[in-house]
Amino acid sequence: MSQKYADIIIDISHEAIDKAFQYMIPKELEPDISVGVLVMVPFGKGNKVRKGYVIGISEKPEFDVERMKMIQGIADGSLPIEGKLIKLAAWMREKYGSTMINCLMTVMPVKEQVRKHAPRISGEEYKILTPVVTKLNSSQQSLVDDFSNDIDRGIKETYLLHGVTGSGKTEVYIECIKKAVSKGKQAVVLVPEIALTYQNVARFKQHFKDRVAVINSKQSKGEKYREFMRAQAHEVDVVIGPRSALFSPCADLGLIVIDEEHDSAYKSDMTPKYHTRDVAIKRAEIEGASVILGSATPSVESYMSAKLGMYKLWKLDKRPDEKQLASVSVVDLRHELRMGNRSILSDELKKAIDERLKKKEQIMLFINRRGYNSFISCRECGEAIKCPKCDVSLSYHKNGGTYDKNSSGMMVCHYCGYVTKKPDRCPACDSKLIGGFGTGTEKVEAEIKRIFPNAKTLRMDKDTTKKKTSQKNILRTFNNKEADILIGTQMIVKGHDFGNVTLVGIIIADMSLFANDYRAGERTFDLLTQAAGRAGRGSEAGQVIIQTYQPDHYAIAAAAKQDYESFFDLEMAYRRMLSYPPICNMMVILMVGEDYDRTNNEADALGALLKKETGHMKATRIIGPSDATIGKINSMFRKVIYVKSNNPEELFQVREIAEGYESDAVSIMVDVNPMNMY
Repeated sequence: MSQKYADIIIDISHEAIDKAFQYMIPKELEPDISVGVLVMVPFGKGNKVRKGYVIGISEKPEFDVERMKMIQGIADGSLPIEGKLIKLAAWMREKYGSTMINCLMTVMPVKEQVRKHAPRISGEEYKILTPVVTKLNSSQQSLVDDFSNDIDRGIKETYLLHGVTGSGKTEVYIECIKKAVSKGKQAVVLVPEIALTYQNVARFKQHFKDRVAVINSKQSKGEKYREFMRAQAHEVDVVIGPRSALFSPCADLGLIVIDEEHDSAYKSDMTPKYHTRDVAIKRAEIEGASVILGSATPSVESYMSAKLGMYKLWKLDKRPDEKQLASVSVVDLRHELRMGNRSILSDELKKAIDERLKKKEQIMLFINRRGYNSFISCRECGEAIKCPKCDVSLSYHKNGGTYDKNSSGMMVCHYCGYVTKKPDRCPACDSKLIGGFGTGTEKVEAEIKRIFPNAKTLRMDKDTTKKKTSQKNILRTFNNKEADILIGTQMIVKGHDFGNVTLVGIIIADMSLFANDYRAGERTFDLLTQAAGRAGRGSEAGQVIIQTYQPDHYAIAAAAKQDYESFFDLEMAYRRMLSYPPICNMMVILMVGEDYDRTNNEADALGALLKKETGHMKATRIIGPSDATIGKINSMFRKVIYVKSNNPEELFQVREIAEGYESDAVSIMVDVNPMNMY
């Protein structure tokens, strides 16, 4: 029998994870040693016995075995929190690729010495609204009872809660968490946006008082460290935050809730390119916990899993107290043009805004693009002004934003951050016939101020939320009714609950339909349905006006009816016809290099290698290489190879070949089942 070796991280230090050390595994310990196990090993010149975590096992030594030390034993006690997270990192390495160290850096909590005391986060900081404690209706209570019965019987499930907007999903989460807490367990609640953290914390603090920890990217390292340690010491019952909060080192994890589970923010855009939903389900399996996925517009992957019985499907079809969903009308912008209206606001939307302002009710206007103009172009030669570092047009920012004046009157690249002044003449032909095209949040705001000069407006997009407290301040101001109209990108449509909003206007519903992405229809349906759900959540009836050039598109028509089932059936037919996820797995191999010719050559070479190695595979297809949708970002050229496969093992083999391809001209990144095309 061959000798086995273990890669071991010595302790988990207060510094960043550095490197692994290889040790020999005694024959008698081989059956008991696996990834994540805590072992005792001699370390350093004095061979002081230290604890270490096994992060990998192999039969190949990395250096002279004569100098290699032997594991002395397995540490006493149950598997610590770190060991479970290491097991999770190893699973992520297998599923998503990357290196074990990268996966460890993702799952292990920040453990840096705090030089000065990190202030406790007060409840006042999150007092954006005063939540009302709602008594559960019969539909909500039946779901909580189902969860309680499962917990009492020791059953751990993944539940998909499909509830229409405003149906009271959060109240179900809270009551299920209370059940888990009664069993001595903790819960992690994930939200897709930091802005939703502020609103949800107020609700959860009302129920769980100070036993709520908050994690988000705006915090200092000291603040994050303190919250992580509170979770590890079981000083809190609930941890709330965006994606990274999933890896909170809870001492007794019993439930993970993923709110707005459909949201693309749950897919990491950094290596490893993991999906939070799948990692959460795996962590729950390791910890012996349950998972609740909630959304008014579930991802097609999750809904298909529920239909196949892999998840338990819960439904909330109505709002509490029989409140009706907002009425929705669709305005054909082609007709508006034929009638001579060249404003970005239809006559119907202008009239509705005027009526709501007179009633002192609030309005939300959604457009999924920031800036004033989408691009600046020459009317003489037709050239658009592009970023010198990226293969994209520059966007014009006229005002810069309430919280960021640096970009006022400037042209900005939304990919690399390049900024330049708007030229007076065309750089290509020297013509003075140069101007802006397209619409963004700034232009909508300007138009509102022109037509309704007395209305108080707020704008919420990436430009106005760069400071740590920007999102919170905007939301608080709007919730306190100190503004009449909130204009914004998708930030404003994700789960917010403002009782005085009675009108939602969707300026151009088609923008996401034009994306070069097989998920374009799904993303459009999600955004429109979620936006519509912001209206009429209080005592007054809600109204939604969708402006579009394609009123007959299935995603827009289904969103107008808020009919998820019909959308799902049509979307799945499209995915099935073209073999897109979740019908089959898809992998993107992205190759990035500084030199155009060398990047092309390496992409061609890898593409040829993959086609040769997969020639015998019947379930796998290699497509490309080709230019990425954006061929250059920040002076780096980009090529892509797409892989489709119905066989997970074959897909794994392709990934291994791609990751093992050696080149000094390009870097290679692999993304399995991407949320965005490249």
